[in-house]
Amino acid sequence: MDHVTQQISPPRYETLFSDSYLRFVSVAREGTRPVSEMVIQAIWYDQLFPGDALVTTAGQAIHIHSPGWWNRSEGPDFRGAQIQFGDTIRSGDIEIHLDHAAWKQHGHHRDPRYDQVLLVVVLETLPPSSQPVTSSGRAIPCLLLGNYVDTALLNLPELGEPDEDRIGTPLGRGYCAAIAEAHGVDRVRDFVTHAAESRMLAKARAIRERAERAGFDQAVYESFMTACGYARYKQHFQLMARQLPYERVVQLARNDAFLLEAAFLQLAGLLPETLPEATDGVPHHTRLRGLYREHLSGMRSLPLAWKRVGVRPNNYPERRLSGAARFLARTARTGLWETIEAVWRLNADTLKQRRAFEDLFPVGIGFWAEHCTWTGQRLKKPVATLGQSRIRAIVGNVFLPATLAYARQQCDRKLEEQVFALFRSLPKEPGNRIVHVMLPRVFGPVLPKRIDFRLQQGLLQIYQDWCESNPSCRNCPVIGHLDREGKAAIGAAGP
Repeated sequence: MDHVTQQISPPRYETLFSDSYLRFVSVAREGTRPVSEMVIQAIWYDQLFPGDALVTTAGQAIHIHSPGWWNRSEGPDFRGAQIQFGDTIRSGDIEIHLDHAAWKQHGHHRDPRYDQVLLVVVLETLPPSSQPVTSSGRAIPCLLLGNYVDTALLNLPELGEPDEDRIGTPLGRGYCAAIAEAHGVDRVRDFVTHAAESRMLAKARAIRERAERAGFDQAVYESFMTACGYARYKQHFQLMARQLPYERVVQLARNDAFLLEAAFLQLAGLLPETLPEATDGVPHHTRLRGLYREHLSGMRSLPLAWKRVGVRPNNYPERRLSGAARFLARTARTGLWETIEAVWRLNADTLKQRRAFEDLFPVGIGFWAEHCTWTGQRLKKPVATLGQSRIRAIVGNVFLPATLAYARQQCDRKLEEQVFALFRSLPKEPGNRIVHVMLPRVFGPVLPKRIDFRLQQGLLQIYQDWCESNPSCRNCPVIGHLDREGKAAIGAAGP
């Protein structure tokens, strides 16, 4: 059942999560395009825009039956999309750009790999001076996504969020640190926490948008799977959640908890046909292969590449998928959203609420608690397939924004108060490289007394919005904003 879209919304109420940072971003970015193509690709893949009245620049109505397979290698951004042009459904590729000029700038008009592109999607509101063409001279229809997408989604976290693997250069101290030193750390900290609240609102908005198309349970399930796959495998896990929808997950899990694990591993291409006889994994593998033959014999593996260079063995995809399967199996009888909602109904303090969420996750038992691969050595002691830091990340990045989306849709002020209180109290996540470099960059030598999840989220948002694309701080509008506000606060305080 869709718990969000089938309800009639009561009157609006005064909200707690501030969108002041988002309003500042909208003004500061006017006339610029500090948005990455990755974010636009994520919006296209998730179909986070009205799809019932799309028209190309040539005036032709289109309907998107499938956005296609997200291509993470060379060539068009999406393969095998299905688009209906008038009465005809065509299959082909999709190319995403921020502006019209990129098609020629990237040389696509001379590249035969782009000859199967059906549609060029750009974050523009006005048509191009001339249509994009293939190497054979065929004109390609163009969709102006800027006329359809909610601009607030351009701050979309999740798939568009900064990637720790790409930050290889120390950023050093920024001008924000000088302002914190001159005017006090509180002003900068307040700006960061407002960025964190906008980040949470953006995540809630993305879940709500997805729920309107796929249902609330499916939207939360996809967010959960994406968080389980973070950071290296987030796209892989989300793709699997699209391929194996939540309704089917519940059916499998209620039949046999290990049946869901077998389905995940088979879909991922990580359930080998045989194992060497002398390995520890033979009994567990035999069980899963038996379930596969009995219930899943028609399931084919997705074409996923699981690169493991730089990934800690404890975070290998087999272990994460096993942990996700066990959690979903434990909540299948009640339902994923119903289980989350039940914790909020406890009306407990924030510490008890957090622990209640953490207790939903299984402890480290079974084959994957003692192994990282099918044929690897046994670990010295069992390790949970979803560790404590990953669980807290799921609570903060999935359960909180999902509940915020529900509270806003239902205009449930009390529920938003609970979400806001837990958001403010969540402890920090360990080991985030971006946060590590952003703390001294933004605050300088005098750090805030308490570094928690909310502050970390704000730093991630500021890095994504400003620092990643402008590490020199040159002409950064944040500096003027903070300096003016800082001086105004000093003046208001008086002598």
